[in-house]
Amino acid sequence: MAGPTLSNEISSFESLSKLFAAALGFLYLFGFIIVASDLSRYGVSSFSVLQLQYLIAGIWALGPPVLYASLLFVEHRFSERAAPEIEGKFNWWRLGISSLTGAVPSSVLFCLLAAIPNVWESLTLGMGIRLYLFFFGMVSCAQLFWIARGTEAVKERWWLNRTHAAPFYAATLLIIVLWYVLWFSVRIYPLIPFSLGGGKPLTVVFFEGEKKMPDEILKTSPSAKRSIPYKLLLATDKYLVVVSPSDKERSVEISRDSVACMVVIAAN
Repeated sequence: MAGPTLSNEISSFESLSKLFAAALGFLYLFGFIIVASDLSRYGVSSFSVLQLQYLIAGIWALGPPVLYASLLFVEHRFSERAAPEIEGKFNWWRLGISSLTGAVPSSVLFCLLAAIPNVWESLTLGMGIRLYLFFFGMVSCAQLFWIARGTEAVKERWWLNRTHAAPFYAATLLIIVLWYVLWFSVRIYPLIPFSLGGGKPLTVVFFEGEKKMPDEILKTSPSAKRSIPYKLLLATDKYLVVVSPSDKERSVEISRDSVACMVVIAAN
C-alpha cells in the first residue's frame, strides 16, 4: 500500500523541484537583463557582477506582480466561497463582497511599495499608472492562458482552446513581461537603494593611504587625503566603478589597491 503513495510523493517532489528550478532560472535571466540595462547607461559591463545581484534584481521586478496575482486569486476564491454564483440571478451579495475585498491586493501592493525607501516618494502618477497597466496585462494574460490550457474539447472556442489560444496568450505574456522588465530597469530599479540590492548608487568618498591615489580620482583639494564624493555603481573584489564627474565621461573604474579605504556617506 505504501508503494503507490511513496511514488506519488516522489513525483510531486520532482514536479515542485522542476518548478522551483524554472522559477530561479527566470528570475536570474530577467535579473541579468535589468542589471545589464541599468549599468549599460554608464558603459559598464555586468558580466562580472555577482550572480546573487541578478537574482535579487529579478525578485524585485517579478516579486510584486506574482504577489499581486496571488492575492487576486485568493480574493477571487474567497468571494466564490462567501457568495456562490446563483444561476439566472444577479448576485448582489457577491458584488458587494468583491467590491470590498477587491481593493485588498492593490492596497497591500501599494503599502509594500511605500515601505521601500526612496521608491514611493519618487513614484510619479504616470509611473504608477504604467506599473498598474503592466501588472493588469500580465495577470490577465496568465489567467487567459491557464483557462485556455484547461478548457475541455467540447467547450473550446476560437479564443479559448489549447491549440491556438493558449500559445498566443503565453507569447503575449512573455512579450509583456520583457517589456515590463526593460521599463523596470530604467524607471524603478535605479530608485531602489543599493543596500537592498537595487540600482541606486551609493555616495562614497575615497581616502588615500601610503600609496598616492591615481590622478583620475579627484580630491577636495591638491593636498587633501580624501576624494570628492562619487556615486558608486559597482563593487567587485578587484575594482570599483563610479559615475564620472565629467560630462564627457560616463564612469571610472578604480582598482581597489588604489585607495586605502572607502567611506559611504549617509543619504540626506
